[in-house]
Amino acid sequence: MQELKKKIESIKKTREGILRKYLNHSLFQSSLKDVKRVLIINASSRSGSSLLYALLRKLPQIYSLTGEAAPFYKLNTCFDDFNMFESDKISEDTIAHGIDYEGLSRDFFSDMYKPNRHFSLSKEIDIEAYSDHLILRFFLQWTAIDFDVATLKTLIYKAFEAYSTQSIKFSTDDFYLCLLKEMCLVYPEINPFYYDISTEKVALHFPGLVVPSAPPNKNFNIEEPPFILLSPGVKADTDDLKNKILLLKSTVDCYRMNLIEKIFPEAEIRIIHLVRNPAATINGLYDGWLHRGFFSHNLFQKPYDGHDLKKLSIKGYSDIFLHGSHWWNFDLPEGWQAVADKDLVDVCAFQWFSANAEILKYFSSGSAPFKMFHFENIVRNISSRNETFTDMLDFTGIPASETDHLHLNKLPVVQSTLPPQLFRWKKREDIILRILNNPKILDMCSKLGYNTENREEWL
Repeated sequence: MQELKKKIESIKKTREGILRKYLNHSLFQSSLKDVKRVLIINASSRSGSSLLYALLRKLPQIYSLTGEAAPFYKLNTCFDDFNMFESDKISEDTIAHGIDYEGLSRDFFSDMYKPNRHFSLSKEIDIEAYSDHLILRFFLQWTAIDFDVATLKTLIYKAFEAYSTQSIKFSTDDFYLCLLKEMCLVYPEINPFYYDISTEKVALHFPGLVVPSAPPNKNFNIEEPPFILLSPGVKADTDDLKNKILLLKSTVDCYRMNLIEKIFPEAEIRIIHLVRNPAATINGLYDGWLHRGFFSHNLFQKPYDGHDLKKLSIKGYSDIFLHGSHWWNFDLPEGWQAVADKDLVDVCAFQWFSANAEILKYFSSGSAPFKMFHFENIVRNISSRNETFTDMLDFTGIPASETDHLHLNKLPVVQSTLPPQLFRWKKREDIILRILNNPKILDMCSKLGYNTENREEWL
């Protein structure tokens, strides 16, 4: 554990050094107390929250982090006060004494951006700022690599120059493939398959490279794969804090709304509860556990000396992968030990149930306005999609006419293990139907508005 703490402190200091030049920016002179409106997407993992986040980030009234806030929580939580192996829930005592709020604020501000836009390479991209943003993120993605900041800067500039000579418009995917090719020459530990780029596209650019199955970092991850891609962007400013809506999406927030309230004490917080039927969600979680991404918790109590291993014996996972005895995927609910020796489908059902139960429990306190939306209505057809987003924008106080910015005729593919396909859960229908007979699952289905007698609606 001491080595883990040292590594995190080293990464924090490196990031602070990079950010030092930006501290005079008006945003860094502000406080998270200055944020006036926050919109949270709360959902269990694999319920479509990444897709919804990607869509809502396009709205002019929105500013957001480039990805989840979870890596920043890890950087700024004192592990003497928080047992990361117990669950993702965070106690009031940790909130009071175990969070570095100054560091958390700095990390949030370093990652707040206005809606994405298309850039002309030579004229509009601030390569100095973009390279710094990329470097900040690489330290979160590859915790086992001792990067040299000057070397990273050189590689980014070299890749950008090479890419600029052959491309008029900027494509984030294509630039990353160019950049990763340069980085792999210096840091061969990097594997481009861990990024949120299609497997086919990576394989085409890196022929002969083996698709991995184990975690990208042996001991711990700060950012979970698939790693996000950073596009060049325009930083948020103090006017955004006062007049626009900060959009946040981290599945861990299901368990940490008490922390969200502490971080944004002056903000009006609204919550979108995005739900998805258990069959599709459990199947998505199942695919994710068998994928090369979504590794969240290394359950070694002491990751660097090999003692006190909390062994997993999950059938269909621990008996397939060498890392399956100690690497947990997705969120870690309370009571996970009870399913640590069950079938993988039972673990996935437990995660779907636990996240939604935690969300509903928070809503029962009446702490913030919330509204439930069904993911099926987003993917069903364009008419259903338009109706859903009109309702959603009305809930957030954004004019319905702004849906034009969302380009709803074509949905992006985000954080997907396989190409999107309706009723994909039916490939495991036999084992999933067994789970659906569980009284707790049936009760949760009812609470979330799913009719177990009409599963033809469960896209």
